[in-house]
Amino acid sequence: MTNLARRRFLAGSGLIAASAMTPGPARAAQNLRLRMAYGLPRILTTPFEAAEAFTARVAEASDDAIRITLFDRREALVADETGADTVSPDDEHEAFEAPEDRPGLADDDDTPSETAPTAQDLLEAVGAGRLDMAYLSLDALYDREPALAFTGGAPFGLNARQHQAWWVHGGGRESIDEALARHGCIALPCGGGGTPMGGFYPREITQPDDFTGLRTRITGIGAQVLRELGAEVHDIPLEETAEAMREGRIEAAAGFGPVDDEMLDLHRMARFYHAPAFWQGSATFYVLVNLRLWEGLSPGQRGLLGMAAQSTHQDLLARYDHLAAPALRRLVISGIELRYFPQEVMQAGLAAATRVHDDLARRDALYERAYRAMLAYRTDALLWWPVAELSFDSFMARSRGEP
Repeated sequence: MTNLARRRFLAGSGLIAASAMTPGPARAAQNLRLRMAYGLPRILTTPFEAAEAFTARVAEASDDAIRITLFDRREALVADETGADTVSPDDEHEAFEAPEDRPGLADDDDTPSETAPTAQDLLEAVGAGRLDMAYLSLDALYDREPALAFTGGAPFGLNARQHQAWWVHGGGRESIDEALARHGCIALPCGGGGTPMGGFYPREITQPDDFTGLRTRITGIGAQVLRELGAEVHDIPLEETAEAMREGRIEAAAGFGPVDDEMLDLHRMARFYHAPAFWQGSATFYVLVNLRLWEGLSPGQRGLLGMAAQSTHQDLLARYDHLAAPALRRLVISGIELRYFPQEVMQAGLAAATRVHDDLARRDALYERAYRAMLAYRTDALLWWPVAELSFDSFMARSRGEP
């Protein structure tokens, strides 16, 4: 990054102001060397690039006073087991360095996926201070902490823009902070993915009964919704999904979006590609941070990390939007058939999702508070959204911009 480009980034993202909150000599005395595990399969290169961009932005904006080394999730916990030091703001030390011939992750070895730590493993490691940070999707932790379902759009929840508005202005951040505080963590949104696709199926889904007995790969709260519809849910490691479909262990797999689904090679396993993922209004990746580490940072350091994450969040959402159409075109050319879930299926899905939400709200007080906060925000969002945004988008989609 050139000096001019760097100044434009810092000024545009507000990081100059954030870094100015801490005097220069004080910042120099508080250099941080932090370790962040990349908690997703490396086959998904787009979010990996976002994690790299976040670490680069932090280093650039802090004049290298805060340096975050990105580790493969397996290598990060192996390092932890060997007794590596834990970083704190008051105890600077050198993080593990990536080999010179392999930039990016400190280790990207293709160790068999069964040895890869789960999202729950990373939550425990970050919460206990054995890792400083992790980059992952938090709604994968729904089984451990149900309220984290709302770190994504949740079933029939909020789209990407609505979710960001709820997070910042509608009580979303407070709900998730409370949930993560139970586990010694805090999270920064650091990568928007938009509304996911509904996935790949061996036959067209034309009615709710088509889910009955369908062996499908899906995780998180969406698995509960599809179980309500009669599906046989399998929690298979993401990177093994195509192989599981090839071997006949599963017939279908919930989607992400054209960009990631193409990388996963799912289009070679099933013919029908459905939209949308009604069980997840939007996808978001987060930087999970140890809470004691976060609370020990200066306001300027917290502001710098927060604004670097926000900049990365917006950039990844824009990147997915930019890449989605070419990826979808390639998928269609390859022979997949694009379908929309019919109204009957969407209505059945909404009824199933409501049952799942209500049951969880009765059993978990924090889930209930987050759910009620999301519902209140969704009510207002759906009052406004059709007026200008949806009416404009619907016309443009129908007309293709042709007079």
